[in-house]
Amino acid sequence: MQQEPKIERKKIVRRVILVLLIILLIILIKRIIFRKIENEQELVSSSQANILSKNENKTIDKITVVMENEEVEIEGQKEEEKKEVELDWNLLLVNTNNKIPEGYNTELESIDQYRSFDKRAIQYLMQMISAARYVGISNIWIQSAYRTPEDQQILFENQVQAYMYQGYNEKTARELTEKIINKPWHSEHNLGLAVDFNYVNREFENTTAFQWLQENAQDYGFVLRYAEEKEDITKVSYEPWHWRYVGIEHAKKMKSQNLCLEEYIKQITK
Repeated sequence: MQQEPKIERKKIVRRVILVLLIILLIILIKRIIFRKIENEQELVSSSQANILSKNENKTIDKITVVMENEEVEIEGQKEEEKKEVELDWNLLLVNTNNKIPEGYNTELESIDQYRSFDKRAIQYLMQMISAARYVGISNIWIQSAYRTPEDQQILFENQVQAYMYQGYNEKTARELTEKIINKPWHSEHNLGLAVDFNYVNREFENTTAFQWLQENAQDYGFVLRYAEEKEDITKVSYEPWHWRYVGIEHAKKMKSQNLCLEEYIKQITK
């Protein structure tokens, strides 16, 4: 009868040892996993630091571009005037006729998990949204900001296909598309200086958010980029949701003189 307690004690000891071994194994596995994660994080951080370093080396404050947005008459024939001008980074003109210069690099900072904006301008964007919400404008949010040229290409081609599905030939479909979506490398979204608010439709102009932007955006360096009365100049249909960062000084001047970016650049580069 006395053998049974000894056997039971041995079983308990074995179980305890087994449990301890399992716990130690779990701890060891966790340490291996955590170490692997730390190593991966270090590699990512190192990679990001290298990218940031490269971007900092390529950050451009002023850039010389060739403007091709005017027509002049030469010997009875109309030709596009080409004019070299030096502009601040926040005034870089990108439109149907003016492509983002080769080698231009945008240094981005995250707005959230999905959206980014030019690192030099993001503080003004966030301050503007915070100021609007502070006075009760809760119906404002960022729908789209920076886009890669590849994403822009997809948007452009999808719209072309949509027009062709409606019965337009490809040439007409592309012409119609250019009035509402710029080609890749011709879009301000590829610069990281443009932001689309809310649902990206004309109903946005009927919101309190749009009214507030109309009255206050220039104080944060933003302008309504594609105004209805400027369609003949911008070559883009009216977009109440699309706002562009140009800097506070320039935005206030453009607002007070009712100038679009094409007109303003023409004025300051005469």
